[in-house]
Amino acid sequence: MRGLILAATIAASCSVAAAEVPSTLTILEGEALIVRGSGRVHAAEGVRLSPGDIVETGASTFAQVELSDQSVVQFGPSTRVMINGSTAKSKPERWLYLMEGWMKMSGAKRDAASGPPFDLRAPLFEIPANPGVVVLRATPGELNLFVERGDARLAERHPGAQPTMVSLRAGDYYRRKAPARGSVNPGPMQAFLGDMPRFFRDSLPLRIDRYRDHPVQPKEAPDFAYADVEAWLKAEPSVRRPLMQRWRGKAREQAFRTALIANLSAHPEWDPILFPEKYKPKEPPAPPRGTVAVTRPAPAASTASP
Repeated sequence: MRGLILAATIAASCSVAAAEVPSTLTILEGEALIVRGSGRVHAAEGVRLSPGDIVETGASTFAQVELSDQSVVQFGPSTRVMINGSTAKSKPERWLYLMEGWMKMSGAKRDAASGPPFDLRAPLFEIPANPGVVVLRATPGELNLFVERGDARLAERHPGAQPTMVSLRAGDYYRRKAPARGSVNPGPMQAFLGDMPRFFRDSLPLRIDRYRDHPVQPKEAPDFAYADVEAWLKAEPSVRRPLMQRWRGKAREQAFRTALIANLSAHPEWDPILFPEKYKPKEPPAPPRGTVAVTRPAPAASTASP
């Protein structure tokens, strides 16, 4: 059954309008997994990415994804990122949500035929789409970012407050440790450059044409446990709530269900799925014993002439 569901999901991801080339994984060095629907598949060059996919790279992996808005993102080791997980239809939008890891994002000149651009979001920041190039390393509590080319605008996110906008120029290095505000320095920090994945230093070729008409179907991978996706289940509401619909079948797995219940305060939207009986309409209380229900006769219809 799972194989049939996976095949249907893959087929749906391939039925994309002819005017748009789907986001595609075009370079992969090392191993990576894709959390798709309620299962996982092995990443491979040529695999198309569907809305809601979560890409997870290995400890020594490099991956390049050519997005459907013609921009390019590269992922370094131990990186976890969601591709456009929103289900909202009222406002067309596309975004990447970086939970943690290394990323290099190279923008492209806007083309109306390619649809809305991809913004970058994370627990600490948001970066609107732009044609520049930024390299960054992020965790839920820290961000280090270097503007390699062009300009960039970054919104610092603060709990319970409006974001703070920061303007960055080519050559700026930005660093922030929550909850403090970030700081900007000219030129990259040596420690940051020393840790940066070597592939980020090169200009790699675009390879989308190789897979434009020949998408690769991914192979099934071992299922995921609660611990594998815990960070996503405990993410901000706009990220985690759509996952509830994709993963609701996991609530029938005993180990996953037990972990959901133990952490329910972090994702309370799972309560109706775990305990549906609490949300059923309540029946009216029965009358006390010994009472007799009295039925009053209906009043007779009047026959008087007007």
